Amino acid sequence: MAGTARRGRPRLTDEERAAQRSRILGAAMESIRERGAEVSLDDIAGDVGVSKPLIYSHFGDRLGLADAIAVVVADEVTAATVATVERRAAEGADIDFDSAVGAIVGSLVDLVEHDPAIYGFLVRTIRSGERGFYDNALVEVIRERGGRLVEFANPGIPPAARRVLVDGAFGFLLFAIESWKASRRPGRNEAIAMLTAAVVSGFDSAVVPPTS
Repeated sequence: MAGTARRGRPRLTDEERAAQRSRILGAAMESIRERGAEVSLDDIAGDVGVSKPLIYSHFGDRLGLADAIAVVVADEVTAATVATVERRAAEGADIDFDSAVGAIVGSLVDLVEHDPAIYGFLVRTIRSGERGFYDNALVEVIRERGGRLVEFANPGIPPAARRVLVDGAFGFLLFAIESWKASRRPGRNEAIAMLTAAVVSGFDSAVVPPTS
């Protein structure tokens, strides 16, 4: 009939779109865990039950999906760190910079050791993109939260130096943990203690002494 407007599928509300994005993200992570770090977006879309253009509309591209997953991973690392610190506090243990760094190191070890497909997907995608290794959501979140911890524990480190040190510590830890994972030697607890000591001593040595 002339003049009749064509009606398509109703547009999603912001809340519905956010829920859809969250569902796709969770299903995509399960697809990666099932298929491995080199899974394609086509396979992910098939496993999730959506079209690849819908994934693009929510995340932009493979790197955008990796960034979204990185935020989830960073939140999980933060939550695990907080849980460890709270458990130590409940047990009456002192909570200091060393123990907080140790909790972060332990959480990163768990990520690399127990969720290798997600970790591998993030690293492969980040390294294959045009952006640098430190230009991604995982590093941004770790930088922000780790920077606040360092600022509280070592206020004598200038902000610019603090950013460099947090980035450097993050890169050092990931590469060191990957190296450790290949042989599992020394043991897990010893490796965490060793890496924690290396990071803490590095930050301590960067403190600028107050001028008289």
